[in-house]
Amino acid sequence: MIVNFFTHVRSLLGIVFIVPYTAVCACFVVLTGSLGLDKLATRLVKGWGDVLLFIFGIKIVAEGEGNLPARGGAIIVFNHQSHFDIPAICTMTTKNIRFGAKIELFKIPMFGAAMRAVGTLPIARENRTDVFRVYKEAEARFAKDFIFVLAPEGTRQSEPKLGRFKKGPFLFARNAGVPIVPVVIKGAHAVLPKKSLGINIGRWSRTVYVKVLPPVDSKPFEAANLEPFVEAVRVKMVEAYDKLPG
Repeated sequence: MIVNFFTHVRSLLGIVFIVPYTAVCACFVVLTGSLGLDKLATRLVKGWGDVLLFIFGIKIVAEGEGNLPARGGAIIVFNHQSHFDIPAICTMTTKNIRFGAKIELFKIPMFGAAMRAVGTLPIARENRTDVFRVYKEAEARFAKDFIFVLAPEGTRQSEPKLGRFKKGPFLFARNAGVPIVPVVIKGAHAVLPKKSLGINIGRWSRTVYVKVLPPVDSKPFEAANLEPFVEAVRVKMVEAYDKLPG
């Protein structure tokens, strides 16, 4: 009962702090991103994530970062169950990772500008043509070793299990000739489930597990028939997710 009360207080105070803190971080990200200081912008985003997780008592246990390519870029696909998936991925590596985000988020003052400055991909879910245009324009950035992070489920899941995968990220990988790197996250759903406002309620601390799986080469698969590619990756992710603690 006491823990429940104080975690509600922590959640409220944490949100009050995080809003202006995120705005300040966004200003610096806009500056560094506009100047082309990609590595510094990446470290600022990682630092933002570290503080966010610390405030709400969340520990990240990550393994498999060595599966991320050192050169040439890649596309990370991850199971999406919580807004806290994003800081969990941000804090696991210092590589230049950039997310895809629904286009509505780009309308938020400063936050949207920061996303544009670092090269976040604006995803218009209802406009397939525009999504693939964005993907095509982003292909050149793989040569600069960027890694894009996309949620193949398309949106956060209401339950702690993997949903159906869409083909978009896989076609992006196939057309660009880069690998898919599957990442599974377990525990973030309990931190902040979909449609919940309270963050990490009822626990002083909580562990979120992040596992990076070996990359899957996109080149053997045909763009006209992506089902085997999608299914091969999803099977690997479901198996890995089930084996994680929690």
